[in-house]
Amino acid sequence: MSSRLLHLAVPLSLALACGSAAFAAARPSSSANALATPDYRIETDETHWNFNTGDFTMPHRVRFFRPGTDAVGDRANGNSKRGTVTMLGNVVVHDSGNANEAGDAAYRGSGPAMLTCDQLDIDSKAKLYTANGHVHFLQGARTGTSDRATLNRATGMLHLEGGVKLTDSGSTLSANAVDYNLNTKEASVFGSPSVMTQPANQPAASPRPAPSRSPVAKPKPKPKPTPTPHGQP
Repeated sequence: MSSRLLHLAVPLSLALACGSAAFAAARPSSSANALATPDYRIETDETHWNFNTGDFTMPHRVRFFRPGTDAVGDRANGNSKRGTVTMLGNVVVHDSGNANEAGDAAYRGSGPAMLTCDQLDIDSKAKLYTANGHVHFLQGARTGTSDRATLNRATGMLHLEGGVKLTDSGSTLSANAVDYNLNTKEASVFGSPSVMTQPANQPAASPRPAPSRSPVAKPKPKPKPTPTPHGQP
């Protein structure tokens, strides 16, 4: 993989984690239809919560807020004691690029990013985050699509599979699957075949022609006076 395409994997993996890790760790607040901590809040119009088991369901539109990140989904369910949550239906995560978890200097300040998928599963205790169905990532000139994306923050491995396509400033990579290690920066690409393209080199600028110089007109010689016979005026 080219260095440009490797750079895409870092913000993609952090978008998965930053947009969901706080969500899974939330605890009940005084509001029956919200889960909140001092750092983040999840809101919806209906919540079913079992305080004994920790199971909860949110059957309607869910909105999630935290410094640097917001997310929405059609519904959600999970278990607060196990630290798991699933956001379902038209999941959209917006990341400003300055989320608290984004400590990697290569990622911070990279600009806003957006992750969309059909389902986002989070296991905060195992540090495992999985986006399923029509996964799409966008950040500036970088895009990534796949059927499934799994990030294991414990091992630093990001796995993309199913119609993987990465683009970055004209470079593209198409493959069946991509494994990327955030710690070692090593990548493995699988496909039959995997196809990588690079933008064509821009032709060198042709030298500008030297400005033409108009020939300098030489002064015409003055005509010599015609001699007159001696003695005539």
